[in-house]
Order: sequence, then C-alpha cells, then structure tokens
Amino acid sequence: MSPPARIDAQRADASSFSQSGASKLATRLMVGEASLTALVVLAGVALLAAAWALLSPAHVFSRSKTWDLLFNLSAAWQFHYGHVPHVDFHDALGWLNFWLTDAGFYFYGPSPRAIIVGSIIVAAALLAAGCFVAWRRLPLLASALFVVFCCLIALMPANVGDPPNAYSFAMTYNRYCWSALSILALILFLPPSNGRRGDIADVGIAGGLLLAMYYLKISYFLVGLAAVPLALLVCPHVRVLWRGWIVMAVLVTANALAPYNHAYLLDILAAIKAGGVRHNFTFKLMQFFTNPAEPAIYLAGLVAAIWLWRSGAAPLRLPVAAAYLIGSGVALVLQNAQETGIPAAMVIAFLIYDALRQRSASTRLQGVAAAPLLLLAFPLAYIATSALSLVAYRINADSDKMVQVVDRTNLKGLAVPAEPDGLLAAFAAGNGGYALFNRSRAVFPQHELSPFEYVQTILEAADLMAGKRYRRGGIALLDQVNPMAFMLGLPPVRGVNLWLGDTHEVPPVERFFADVDYVLIPKFSTHSPTTDVLAAAYTPFLEQHFLYSEERPSWFLLSRDGPAQPVGLAPISGRLRRKAARSPVEPIWPSFDSQKDSPTVKTLQ
Repeated sequence: MSPPARIDAQRADASSFSQSGASKLATRLMVGEASLTALVVLAGVALLAAAWALLSPAHVFSRSKTWDLLFNLSAAWQFHYGHVPHVDFHDALGWLNFWLTDAGFYFYGPSPRAIIVGSIIVAAALLAAGCFVAWRRLPLLASALFVVFCCLIALMPANVGDPPNAYSFAMTYNRYCWSALSILALILFLPPSNGRRGDIADVGIAGGLLLAMYYLKISYFLVGLAAVPLALLVCPHVRVLWRGWIVMAVLVTANALAPYNHAYLLDILAAIKAGGVRHNFTFKLMQFFTNPAEPAIYLAGLVAAIWLWRSGAAPLRLPVAAAYLIGSGVALVLQNAQETGIPAAMVIAFLIYDALRQRSASTRLQGVAAAPLLLLAFPLAYIATSALSLVAYRINADSDKMVQVVDRTNLKGLAVPAEPDGLLAAFAAGNGGYALFNRSRAVFPQHELSPFEYVQTILEAADLMAGKRYRRGGIALLDQVNPMAFMLGLPPVRGVNLWLGDTHEVPPVERFFADVDYVLIPKFSTHSPTTDVLAAAYTPFLEQHFLYSEERPSWFLLSRDGPAQPVGLAPISGRLRRKAARSPVEPIWPSFDSQKDSPTVKTLQ
C-alpha cells in the first residue's frame, strides 16, 4: 500500500475510534449507571461555585423586598436570644428557616450575610440527599442535572417566579421546600434501577425531608405527606416496603400533632382565622397564566405521560405522578406570595426520561438520544436561570457603583440600588411642586417604598433610638416588620408577631406592648394599610399609656416616659384622632391614600 493510502486508512481508523469513544461516553452519561463519586464531585463543584458567588462580594445586595430580608434577620435575632418560637414570638412559619440564619450569626456575627450561610447549609444537605437518591435511579448526566437543579433553587438570591435580578433573599423557605419536594417526588415515583441497596435509607431521607418541610412551611409538608399514600397505591417499589413507609408517615404525623408543636399549630390556626389563607384564586390564576408557555409545558408533560402509559411504554405511576406534581404545585403557588413557577414539576421530565431509557434499553443511544436531551432541557432552563441570577448577583454585589451601602448598625454591609436623595424629606416637609411630582414618577417601584427609601427610613429610626436622649428599652414599630432590635443589637421584645403585613391580623394589645417602652410610627411605611390598621386598633391604648416624644422626617416617636414636659399625642394626630372616634377602622395616621377603604380589623386572642 502506498504511503498516502496508509495515512488515509489510519485517519479513517482514528476517526472511527474517536466516534466509537464519543458514542460510548455519551451512552454512559445518558443511559448508563452513575458513579456516586463522580456525581458528588460534579454537584459539589457547582455548589462551591454558587456559594463563592454569594459570599465573595463585598456587600449583600438587596434589590427588592428588603423588608423581607430584615424579617428573616429579626426572627433569627429572637432565636439568638433564646426566645421560644410560637411562645415568645409568633408567626405561621416554622422555626427552621430562622434557626438557619441564627446559625449564620456564629460565622459572621449579626450580619445580613447570615442568611447566605443558612442557604448554603440547606444546599449542602440537599446535595447529600439528592446525590444518594439520584445515584440509585438515574444516569450520571441526568443525576448531576437533578442535584444541581435542587441546590441552585435553594441558593438563588431571587424568589421563584421573580426576575433573576430581583435579588431579595425573600421567602427562602419556599425555595428550600420546592427542592425538598422535588427530591421526595423522585424517591416516591421513580424506582431504583441499578440494584444498589438503600431502600431503607430512602424511607429515612423521605422522613427527614417531610420533617424539614413541616418546620419550614406546613403547606409543603401536607403536599409531601399526601404523596406517600398515593405512591403506595401506584408504585410497586414503595409497596414492597409498605410497613416502613407507613411507620414513617405515622411518625411524622404524630410529631406534627405532638404537644410540643401545639403552639406552632395555634399560630397557624390564628393566621387562618385572620385571613391567612388566600381566597382570590382568580387573581392568582391570572398571574399564573401571564406567561402561557409555562402552563402549556406542564400540560404537555401530563399529556406525554398519559400517552406513554396508554401505549404501554410506561406504568400507571407516570401519569399519576405528573398529575400530582402539577396539581399540588398549582395549589402551592395559589397560596404563596409567588406569581409563577412550579420547580417540582420538573421532576416529570426525569420520570419521562427514565421511561424512555427503560423502553429503549436494547437500542441504547440510537433510539433514545434525542428525546432525553430534549427532556433535560427543561430542568436545564431552571439551572441556567439560577446560574444567571448568581453570576449577575456576584457582579452587582461587588460593585460600588450605583449602590448605597449601609455603614452602621448590624445592617452594615447591606447594599441597595442608589437613587437621588431627598424625595421623602421633601414630601415630609410639604415642599411639593411640579418637579417633585415628576421626580416621584421617575422610578417605578413595585411597592410603596423602594429598597433605597426603606433603608433610609429605618436608618433614620435607628439613629433616633441610638441617641443618648433615650434609655435602652423595647421598641415597637407599626409596619410589616420591626428590625430595630436586630439593627441596634438590643434584646428583642417578647410577645410580638414577626410579620404584620396581613392587616387582618392584629395582635392583642396586652401581648404586643407588654415589653415595649417606645413606639415608632412611620410616615412612609412599606404597606400603608398595615400601619393604618395597627394605628386604628392601638390608638386608645397609646393615648392612655404613651406620650409624644418627638418627630423626625419619616417618623413619629412615642414613649412611656415622654419628654420632661409631656404634651400627649396632640402634635401627631389631633384632627386625625377625631376621625378615629367617628370610624374606628379609618386610617388615623398619615397615609399615602386617605380615600381608600381600610380593611376590617380582627384581633388575635
């Protein structure tokens, strides 16, 4: 053979060998058994990268709902002082989310970074559980995508359903629960495929996930618990260990109803009676269908699952699981402060992926390549969104441009988008005019206060209370959240409701003011109906027990002692107090819109 011919043959052999090697690698990644070590390494690298993106910037950047971040910090501060949840302070959420932030205080001290530490702790636990569960069920590529998907949902600095750049760290418990529910669904609705031991471990992991969801937010716990009897009906791999699953379900239910959780359940019942359950389903559905492509994808997944079952390519558990994940996901979204997004529905893609993989086991890559790649695109889109949010957060949080950084109190290091200063001061001074009106419309905040304005007002309040004129004492604040104790490093008062944003929920006067020496009333609140309702409910008590102390551009301050010459509440309300006498639920403090109807006041007992 001539040299050119020999070279062509060698090239052909090399090309064939390369194609064969690539084909084997792709087959192993897409349909072969996963290596637990490789899976942990791949998912661990993603987790470390995400943790670095959150912790490495110079600031903690909040672009939206900054008061929700302070809600978490204030609740953790209660924990830090040894206060008992649902006894010394009250909220319908479980204690676990606040305990995680309190754990962060031991790494960074009382700082906004504590919330990030709590998220990393959750992501590490999800990685451990997710790796074990996915390793027993899916090939390496699908396993890695599933675990990374669960971890990044928990670490994403924006809430599910919000734009990726709406960095708020708000409602972290929702993100944790979506990830936990996804792992639980994979355990229940996808049998192990590699014959490795660990069925009892699956039961233990499922129990741990249910307990975590119970102490995060009970609605997710109820949805997850309902999946257990459903899986017992349609999943043979669950029925094989029916005793273990029933014992686990009974134990977590007994824990939920145990006497030591009665205070938690009472807080939940109180919130429900006060209107905590959302009934405006039409409005929520309109929000959910704002992006019609999303519900269309869920419907397509359900239709595909039914078709595979009817054609004999998948068992009954596939369409049942798809219907459960979509139905329960919609129910959760309707009760969440979340507009769109059902992360747990992405599990449907992994279930269909496995059905096609099992069906095409004989042909392997040739018959199953395109479909799995298309299916994995859906969870990959969630991963890309979370990664984009983390990368953009890293860039924005590490910049000193166009941000305002807090330089005092325990909020030191918190950054918010910068805005032109003086707008609130101009309104407070009554210096209105055409230019002021135009300036107020130049920025389009989603809420009554922008993060910049909110931080301005609470720093003004902190400076007022930190002055030498007033002795240290308990501080009440008539707004959605009271961050004063955390900001100033003071012992938090007992008997408070952590979240007052639901204007139907007014704590009893005796409990709310038991340890309070000062009352701050905002001129510019994050939610004016909340301030209006609280002020209307508490004015008779305040007039009897508190005196006007002073006024600042954004605040009225009342105190039990008052100044040297008490002047009562007249400097604040005068005319407005006479309005309250005519209508007890009419706003009595200055609000943005005095013409709007005020909600009904219900006092919690």
